[in-house]
Amino acid sequence: MAKALHEQAAEYIRTNIQNGTYPVGGQIPTENELTELLGISRPTLRLALERLKQEGLLMRVKVKGTFVRQPKVLHESTRFITGYRAEAAKHHCTMRTRVLELNVQTADAHVAAALGLSEKEKVTRLTRLRHLEGTSNEAPVLYTTVFVPHSLFPDMETLDFTDLSFYDILAQRNMDVRRAVRRLEVMMPPSEVSAALGITPFEPCVFISSTGYTASGAAIEYAESYYPASSSSFLIEVNR
Repeated sequence: MAKALHEQAAEYIRTNIQNGTYPVGGQIPTENELTELLGISRPTLRLALERLKQEGLLMRVKVKGTFVRQPKVLHESTRFITGYRAEAAKHHCTMRTRVLELNVQTADAHVAAALGLSEKEKVTRLTRLRHLEGTSNEAPVLYTTVFVPHSLFPDMETLDFTDLSFYDILAQRNMDVRRAVRRLEVMMPPSEVSAALGITPFEPCVFISSTGYTASGAAIEYAESYYPASSSSFLIEVNR
């Protein structure tokens, strides 16, 4: 069955975005130009444009016209267990990490509960800011903090996680994460998080809290991660 005219129009514009004919940040042809080029009516074209806006490919700027948006970064942490470095490599992206904090501290009530510890026990806290080269004007795509029981990984504080993969290090020590429980919310981030991500205090983030367990059932990590909502999308797979 032949595609509807608005679907054909959307496919034409989408293809020109993907091949760079309509570059990111650039303006696409006017409605008059596109209707003449494609031989369709204005209502049909507007259906196509609306679909592409919903896909996050286009944005309408009042008076000025329609522009190609920077595509959102697709995250698959909601679909399977993997380190962010490995996920980036899967999408042929180069990830850069800046370590903001790495120290040993006493677990507060919230972290202790997530890891099944007493409030007097020690945890190692690792906070990192992640970038993907060539995406979103090199803006940070993730602010993440992980807490690990100090008794299970006592020398974690001595390692440089600028280039090391946390999940790879766990696997080398036979403590790899085999099961994770994650919760996703949309919220306004703390001021220090929005400042680090380079977003305004009024931009929401997708917040994911996660507890990871080893094969023996021990809680090895509790993580809190903030993703800028305007530049992030998530893949969720459900099987029956």
